[in-house]
Amino acid sequence: MPTQPSRSDVKLTIMAPLFNDWACVEPLIAGVEAATGMPVIRKIVLVDDGSTELPTQKLVGASIPIEVIRLGANVGHQRAIAIGLVSIAQAESTDVVIVIDADGEDLPENCAALWKAHVASPSAVVVAQRRKRTESARFKFFYILYRWFFYLLTGKRLDFGNFSLITSEALQRLVLMPELWNHYPATLMKSRLELVRVPLDRGKRFAGESRMNFISLVNHGLAGIAAFADTAYARLLAWSIGAMGVLGSAIIAGIVFRFTQASPLPGWLALGAVAAFVALFQIIAALVVVSFLTLSLRAQPNLPPMQVASAYISERLLLNGYAFEESDG
Repeated sequence: MPTQPSRSDVKLTIMAPLFNDWACVEPLIAGVEAATGMPVIRKIVLVDDGSTELPTQKLVGASIPIEVIRLGANVGHQRAIAIGLVSIAQAESTDVVIVIDADGEDLPENCAALWKAHVASPSAVVVAQRRKRTESARFKFFYILYRWFFYLLTGKRLDFGNFSLITSEALQRLVLMPELWNHYPATLMKSRLELVRVPLDRGKRFAGESRMNFISLVNHGLAGIAAFADTAYARLLAWSIGAMGVLGSAIIAGIVFRFTQASPLPGWLALGAVAAFVALFQIIAALVVVSFLTLSLRAQPNLPPMQVASAYISERLLLNGYAFEESDG
């Protein structure tokens, strides 16, 4: 096993994906610079997920080198994280990476809390466990439903997001996992790496409004469940067999009653037996379709992000002290 560098000379990189959130970059950098109890930050990597807007202000006074990785298209938040992690892994110039959202909902000063947990458990991945949230009541309601649905299908509790700290060894493992392409937190759970949870509150956005709506939440949730497709399929199979047993028993009960009783079959029992037969047929048909789809997906090779991420990078900018020239509008 590689030896861990001492906590004083560790190379720390901060990585944040963004899409048109340029107004959030300056307070993000200021918050990271103000965080105490951490080693010197080697670099801040901003993954520009195909932004359609240009920066409107100059970032001045940044004491930390800033690298901007510009993607040729908008590939989504999770894939932007995967591409950023692959870029850092290929450079092999860091010991620890902190992944943080650029919008301010992951408070930059909480990086110190992740670092403190890392010092206590150097080989573990440290994740920010969701505590207090600032979204609307409607969003919180659907988010709770998503978490319960995730638990029912996978048997695992997804109580953290992107805000995390990973070592270079964990990074080299993650970039070889195809699941990273679609859902970073679920990939951490599936990686079998040790996870240390640090309860942290969510902050408010530095500027603008969140782009996470109901449709985005549904797609994000399905991507997380897809990372555990085998587990979800096994659970659905077990529940389907149980339901088939109950429905089959109802049908048999109706048949036995019909041939053992002299009285006519009650209408409710006949209707129930027919409904049970129809439901049983539908479950069997759906189970056959899902089984073939699952087997077909397993037969196809899944390329890890390490092999395909570089194709999406259109430009790299390394900026020391000054990030963007002021736009003319």
